[in-house]
Amino acid sequence: MESELIIEFLRNALRQKRLEDRLINQAIADLRSTLAAVEGILQTSSALTLGPARQRSIEAVAAAVARNVQQTWGIPQLASLQQALEPFIEQQLEFGRRVVELAGGTLSAPGAANLGAAQAVNNAVIGGKTLAETLTTSFPALVADRVERYLRLGLQQAAGEVEIIGYKDAVVAVSERNVSAIIRTGVQEVASAAQQAIYAVESDPAWLEGRLTWTAVLDSAVCPVCIGLDGREYELGQPGPYFDGRNRVSPHLQCRCYLLPTKWRNELLQPPDGSKPQPVARPAEGDTGEQSVSFRKTVNQWLRDNPKTTKEIFGKRLGSRLLDREDKLDLPSAIRLWQAPKGS
Repeated sequence: MESELIIEFLRNALRQKRLEDRLINQAIADLRSTLAAVEGILQTSSALTLGPARQRSIEAVAAAVARNVQQTWGIPQLASLQQALEPFIEQQLEFGRRVVELAGGTLSAPGAANLGAAQAVNNAVIGGKTLAETLTTSFPALVADRVERYLRLGLQQAAGEVEIIGYKDAVVAVSERNVSAIIRTGVQEVASAAQQAIYAVESDPAWLEGRLTWTAVLDSAVCPVCIGLDGREYELGQPGPYFDGRNRVSPHLQCRCYLLPTKWRNELLQPPDGSKPQPVARPAEGDTGEQSVSFRKTVNQWLRDNPKTTKEIFGKRLGSRLLDREDKLDLPSAIRLWQAPKGS
C-alpha cells in the first residue's frame, strides 16, 4: 500500500506538464473568443475618430475592455482552474497527510491539515500577486493597457478613415504569451503548496531521518540544471544550494522538482505489518512513453537510454554530443554549455 502511494505521488509530477498544456490550450481558446469581442469594441468605438473627444473615448474603451476581459475570461478562468486542479492538489495533499500519519508525525503548519484545492489555487503567487488577483484584475488591466497604447500609437489614417493595423500582433499574441506564463507558474505554485504541506511536520521529524534528496521529474520538459541537481542530498536544518534548510528553492521559474526523503530513494517506509520494505522505482517519461526507472539508475544513464528525449532537453546539437561516447562530453560540461549565452 505504501509503495503504491509513493509511486502515485511521483507519477502525479509527470502529469503536471500535461495538465498545464491542456489548461493553457483551453485558456488561449477562451481568450481568443474574448479578444474577438474586444476587437468588435474597437471597431465600433468613437476612439477611432480623430477629434477633441478622442482622448476621453480611448480611456472609455480601455475601461470597457478591462471589464469585458474580467467578466468573460478572468473570472471564468479562475473557476475553471479551480475545478481542473482540484484532483491534482488533493492527491498531493492526501499523500502528505497519510505519509506523515503513517510515520507518527503531526502536521503542524497552519492550514496544512485542511488546505483545500480552491484556496490553494486562489493563493498561488504570480509575480508577487495571487493567482485570483492576476486573473481577475492584473491580466484584464494588462490587456486594456495594450489596447490603449495601441489606440494611441497604432492607428493610421488612410483615405480619410482610421484603420486598426496589426491588432492580433499588438494584443492577441502578447496576451497569449502572458496566459501561458500565468498558468504554468500558477500550477507550479499550487504543486509547491502541496509539496510544502508534505514536509510541514514537527521540527526534526525522525521519519525523514534528517536527509532529503533533490529529485527531478524525468521527462522531455525537465531543465538540464535540474537534471544536474538530481540526487543531491541535503541535511535538514543546513541550507545548501537551492535549499533553505527545509524546502527547495527553485533554480528557475516553473521548476517541477521536489525533495524526496533520501530513504525513499533506497527503500520504502516500514509497512505497519512489519513486512520487508521494497525498493521503489520512479515513474518517468522517455522515448517509449511512461517508464518505471530504478532510483539506482543515474540520470546520465537515463539520458543515454532515451536519446530522443535527451535531444529535446538539451537541443539536438548538444544532446548529440552528450550521447556520443567518443566526444568525451560529460553531463556537468553539457549543462554548463547549455547555460552559456548563445553565441559564446
